Amino acid sequence: MPARDDYFMRMIQQVAATLRRLREKLEGGAPGDEVMRDANAAIVELLGTQRSMLEMLDANSAAALIGDADKLDLWIALLKFQSEVAEPVKAARLLARANALSVAAPKKL
Repeated sequence: MPARDDYFMRMIQQVAATLRRLREKLEGGAPGDEVMRDANAAIVELLGTQRSMLEMLDANSAAALIGDADKLDLWIALLKFQSEVAEPVKAARLLARANALSVAAPKKL
C-alpha cells in the first residue's frame, strides 16, 4: 500500500474514532458548544486545507473533488452529528448539506 493511501486510511480511522468519542461526550452531558467545537476540529482534520473550498462548492462538485468514498461518508456523518447539536436554523442547514452530499456521493458497488 503506498504511503499516501496508508496516511489517508489512518486519518480516516482517527476521525472515525473522534466521532465515536464525540457521541459519547454528548451522551455524557458535555455542553453542545464544546462538542460542536470538537466536531469542527475533526472536520478540519479530515478535510485539511481543502475545507473552505469544499464548503463553498455545490455538493456534486465537493463530492467529486474529495474522491474517496470513506472520507466523504465520514464528512457526511460529522455534518449530521453537528446538526444534532446545533441551534435549529444551523442544524437545518447542516443536515441539508449532509443530505445533498449523500445524494451526490458516488454509488458503492
